[in-house]
Parts: sequence; structure tokens; C-alpha cells
Amino acid sequence: MQFPASRFGTRGYREEQVDEFLDLVAETLAGRDRELARARAEINRVKNWREDHNIPEQGVRTPTPEEVHLYSRAQLAAEALEDRARRVLAQADATARQRYAEIMHQAAERTKVLGVHASVIRAQLRAQLLQLAEEVQQLGAAAPVDHELPANGELPGAHRLRDDQVHGTDVHQAP
Repeated sequence: MQFPASRFGTRGYREEQVDEFLDLVAETLAGRDRELARARAEINRVKNWREDHNIPEQGVRTPTPEEVHLYSRAQLAAEALEDRARRVLAQADATARQRYAEIMHQAAERTKVLGVHASVIRAQLRAQLLQLAEEVQQLGAAAPVDHELPANGELPGAHRLRDDQVHGTDVHQAP
């Protein structure tokens, strides 16, 4: 049984596909159990034949060829079902382990790629930050520092507030 790859960004298998597979395994095992129960019932029927027909036991008897054949068929069927169930489970286990290894490998590769992208972005941001810091230094060095306020009392570069902003009214609001 092979499961397709899950979508990018998710881990593991798709739950509905695993559930379907588990249902198949459960159905196979339930069928085996039913077949074993039928075979055991038939074996018990054959073993208890004398009791069912009120025939007294006369010591150990040799089973008839039909009884031996029936018992052999039941035993072979049970063994075949058990063998099939073991193979299905072993194959599912091997497939799951292989898919796990593939997913882990893909995740490791994606992690490497994302790490490279993060390093590149980090270097670009660092370069931009250094460039901005340099520009700020140049702007600071170019502007003369005047520690005195202008005669009108405003700070250099400050915007004048409108009277309605200072007094808490807004002339644009409807009454």
C-alpha cells in the first residue's frame, strides 16, 4: 500500500487515506476471524458428532477421510488468511517507513533552502540597515546644530497646529 505525498506545509499522511487502509486491514482480519470461527465450528461439529447422535464413545477412533480433508482445508485456509494479514501489515509497515524517510528527507532539504533564503534576506536587511545608518549620519553631519530656538518659538521642521486641533475642535465634523 502506498500513500501519496501530503500537501506542502503538512506532515505525515492524509488521515482519510490512512483510515481507509486501516479499514481494509481491519476488514481482512475480521474476515480471517470469521473464517477461523467457521472452521473451528466445523471442527467442533465433527469432534462432537458422536455426542450429537447419542453414539457411545468406543475409545479413540480414526477420523474419516472426509473429516481429515475438512480439517486440513480449514487449517490451510486459516494459515493462508494469517499469512496474508502478516504480508499486508509488513508491506504497510515498510511503505510507511519508506514514506516517513522520504518526508523527513524532503523536510531537511526544504529546511536547508529556507535557511539559505533566511541568510540572504538577513544579509540584505543588514546591508540596508547599514546604508540607512550611513545616510542618517550623513544627514546629521550635514545639518548645522543650532541649540537656540528661533525668535518665533517654533522648533525647526515642526509643523504648525491648526487652532481647531489645539483647542480640541474639528471644523470638519458635522454638529
